[in-house]
Amino acid sequence: MKLYCNELIASLAKKIDEVLKPLVPPSRRCALLDFPNHGNVGDNAIWLGEKAFLRSINAAAVYTSDIATYSKDKLEKRLRGGTILLHGGGNLGDIWPRHQGFREKIISEFPDAKIIQLPQTIYFEEKANLERARSVFNSHPDLILLVRDARSLAIARNEFRARSYLCPDMAFMLRGLPRPELPQSKIVWLSRTDMESSGHFGLPAEPDVYKTDWRRDPRSFVFRANNFLTRHSRDETPVLRGFASSISCAYDVLARHRLLRGCRMLSKGQVVVTDRLHGHILSILMGIPNVLLDNNYGKLKSFYETWTRNCAIAVWADSLEEGLEAGRSLARTWSDPLQAKS
Repeated sequence: MKLYCNELIASLAKKIDEVLKPLVPPSRRCALLDFPNHGNVGDNAIWLGEKAFLRSINAAAVYTSDIATYSKDKLEKRLRGGTILLHGGGNLGDIWPRHQGFREKIISEFPDAKIIQLPQTIYFEEKANLERARSVFNSHPDLILLVRDARSLAIARNEFRARSYLCPDMAFMLRGLPRPELPQSKIVWLSRTDMESSGHFGLPAEPDVYKTDWRRDPRSFVFRANNFLTRHSRDETPVLRGFASSISCAYDVLARHRLLRGCRMLSKGQVVVTDRLHGHILSILMGIPNVLLDNNYGKLKSFYETWTRNCAIAVWADSLEEGLEAGRSLARTWSDPLQAKS
């Protein structure tokens, strides 16, 4: 049975509640770590979904940080028996070693705290890296792994002792987004240009296709202010230390700024064709018909088969040519954007 956007979003948000609420009791003190202090729109959408969930259960986020501004001393002082939440996404593994290294550091430094890894995709290329992660994870007595696709769940249960659960991506806790702009092109082609690229950005120029990616922040005031606060986060000068202490308050502002940029980008198309998972997820949240292509290790296919294959406005494609044709077909089928959302 095909599901329209509102039905699908409601069902996935309900699933998140069912999985996560029993693990994070209402009003419990918690820390949320690894704010995505970079321009990737999808990671920032996840962060906002995580914060929306915490607000929904009245959980107090007593400490938040990104990798650069993390302080073990501050976390210890503020947590006081609470739960550590690690930001979700697609970096549990060795494709993005900086984030995996931070994750392993936190798990090692806090053996007595309850730690919940929010929904992640798991992927390791090198056996040695998996073995190191296994050693760290298995040494912790109260680690819980949430994963956002069936293939990652199989890896978690085969490789790690921690309790593991299947849970949708936390961006679905945004529960729907307004479309900020009317379409200017038939197709927005949002394609990875980073470590997970499968080369889909190589689409030849087409008059009805707007080709882009969303990795980098524009050099706006928000971007410059965030850079200043991050640079001075460890300064001992009282004035600068006072400014820098407000950086965690700026995270949500920055994340909303990035999310709006991504939504505007996607809204330029009548249809979105993408190999970015959150190009697909944000399109669903805005009711924009979309076509999925895979990244270089199967992340999107596994997520799509686990959660969104019954979405009425989403179509899978196996090649550039198939994606382009599917996008044009969707544009003909869903000529009225309001049809897709209801």
